[in-house]
Amino acid sequence: MKSLYLVESDGLEFMGAEGGALRIEQKGKAPWYVPAARVERAVVWGSVRLDTEALGLLLRRNVPISFVARGGETLGIAWSPAERLARPALLLAARRADPQWREAYRRRLDAWVREARLDLVRRLDPATAERWCERGLRGRDWQAWRRVRLEPLEPGVDPVWKYLRGLVWETVTARVLAEGFDPHAGVLDARQRYGFVREMTRPFVPWIDGCVLTGARAGLLPRADSGGAELTPAQLRRWTARFEGDREWLDRDLGRRLGEVARLARDWQPSLDARRPPRERRAP
Repeated sequence: MKSLYLVESDGLEFMGAEGGALRIEQKGKAPWYVPAARVERAVVWGSVRLDTEALGLLLRRNVPISFVARGGETLGIAWSPAERLARPALLLAARRADPQWREAYRRRLDAWVREARLDLVRRLDPATAERWCERGLRGRDWQAWRRVRLEPLEPGVDPVWKYLRGLVWETVTARVLAEGFDPHAGVLDARQRYGFVREMTRPFVPWIDGCVLTGARAGLLPRADSGGAELTPAQLRRWTARFEGDREWLDRDLGRRLGEVARLARDWQPSLDARRPPRERRAP
């Protein structure tokens, strides 16, 4: 087991620890045990009681523990004190004040987002993707394409989209911390909570859209007459399996991008024009 999901709607009531194992209690069932050595990440979704011994067991093994609200928002993440902010966070803090570096970072981030959008459209709408490749992909074109396909699927889209976004957000946060970045120190908006995580999540939004659209074709979205407010335990398991099927790829892609950001900060050289002092004007 690599990921441990503790979801309130599954009837989970309590997680404790016995020896080197986690004891999980589910309503109406006998407790079951998971060896802590098999867990690489834990996600607590909704209201589930946790024993401090269980938390300590995971943290001592450097397992990140994410807490996600019922609506899909990541409330916070606990990680071992050994996972401290390292050189990448310090480099970004030093570069953030340089407008040229921020612009280079923005262009890199925008390129990742365009690449992800085109990849999705190539799979679902090749003719449109070819047209966009010829004339360029504009933001309003993407928003119109996305709106036409997602709006008719409401209200079933909202709970699925939020659930998948919460899982992506948690994965990005854990990897950002593991690589030594500050999750709150965004480059484009340093005042926003989880600013850097928000920026690193943007290229994965088309993946979420793609999951929802392909799920709609397969009839996997909640029915309109069900209200669409919350996913059932069976739906949660289905969409969690969908995420886990791509998680290795998502984590690898994220690691590549974080490496590019670190190299951009480490090897940055401002242009000669920016370093050259302004030429003095002489009076005529």
